[in-house]
Amino acid sequence: MNVLIVGQGGREHAMAWKLSLSNKVDTVYVAPGNGGTANENKCINIDIAVNDFLALEKLVIEKEINLIVIGPEDPLVNGIKDHFQNKNVKVFGPDKAGAKLEGSKIYAKKFMFENDIPTGRAEFFSDANLAKKYINTIDFPIVLKADGLAAGKGVLVAKDPQEANQWIEDVMNKQKFGDAGNEILIEECLFGTELSYMGIMTPSGFTPFETSVDYKPLQNGNHGPNTGGMGCMSPSPFINNALIDNITSDVINPTIEGLKNANIDFYGFMYFGLMVKDNKPKVLEYNCRLGDPETQCLMMQLESDFLQTLIDALDDKDLNLTWSKKSSMGVVIASGGYPEEYENDQVIDLFELSDAKLFHAGTKYINDKLLTNGGRVFSLNAKADDLITCKKIIYSNIKNIKFNNMIFRSDIGEVYES
Repeated sequence: MNVLIVGQGGREHAMAWKLSLSNKVDTVYVAPGNGGTANENKCINIDIAVNDFLALEKLVIEKEINLIVIGPEDPLVNGIKDHFQNKNVKVFGPDKAGAKLEGSKIYAKKFMFENDIPTGRAEFFSDANLAKKYINTIDFPIVLKADGLAAGKGVLVAKDPQEANQWIEDVMNKQKFGDAGNEILIEECLFGTELSYMGIMTPSGFTPFETSVDYKPLQNGNHGPNTGGMGCMSPSPFINNALIDNITSDVINPTIEGLKNANIDFYGFMYFGLMVKDNKPKVLEYNCRLGDPETQCLMMQLESDFLQTLIDALDDKDLNLTWSKKSSMGVVIASGGYPEEYENDQVIDLFELSDAKLFHAGTKYINDKLLTNGGRVFSLNAKADDLITCKKIIYSNIKNIKFNNMIFRSDIGEVYES
């Protein structure tokens, strides 16, 4: 079987690597891919942009591709599943209607309100002046969110009105995130511990993956601006059966019912971003794809055949996944200046790693030289008997990765209240 992965980040490298291990897979094409997928067994990069649906369709025909797996949110929100309807290829990911849960934070918040799914209070604004007036009437801290997609950077926890006013000015009036900031949410700030709860959703149910914890802020101690994610550990050290029961009854079941009521047949990954306090979950956001860097940890722990899992899910069969009993951890290595301005095309020197797996994110080859090509460049991952050992393996190997202005957090594995 030939598979196409759409995307170019660390998440896509991890999925390509895992699919390549299946004896049912002949070739994994990755569009456009990165420097890591270029060298992975059975994998071939194809230089096609994730939203060039016509070029992807031509590739599917030429390479006799049987299954398309969508990595990032952009093509899902733009309707890639809809484009390939009735074109003799299976697509793993929701259609445009289902992906709106991620594509519009206002739509998602209204969906939660309508279906009695626990979440923070929020107000919605399309006028910057009204938003600025509103923040003078409420207590701080607050959370501000751009309605549309902003590559994981359209959220600010504002500590005072000055910070909030500047964000509103930048996002709504100066269009820092383009049209994604035409409307915004101003939300109650929730406190607790964040949990990434991912799995596969079909119309008949939700199959959870192993739990994980993502580290969004740039700097140690969970300080600094939000990023796409600077590290991950799995399983979550504070997960328990009672919490899983609460997530299932309070979040997952009403989400499934709400999708049914909206006549949405959802087939794909679902990522619940949760805040947990006193064993009670509240939803921060929906993501209709796997998280990055969580996927890198999860693919190392998954023992089931990933290809067969995806095919069975599209056939709406019961899924019985097998997970390693070991722990997994990943540390993101990024370009200095990320998540704001940074320089690409820095020469990367890689030396031999010991007991670790390096997933590429923002890399490319030019004239046989490996160069940086993004804010997040690598995720360095390890699997071991416990998280302490994972941490030792990763941080002892980072010295074997070198490029100018490389940055990373040194505290992945610590547990913080958000």
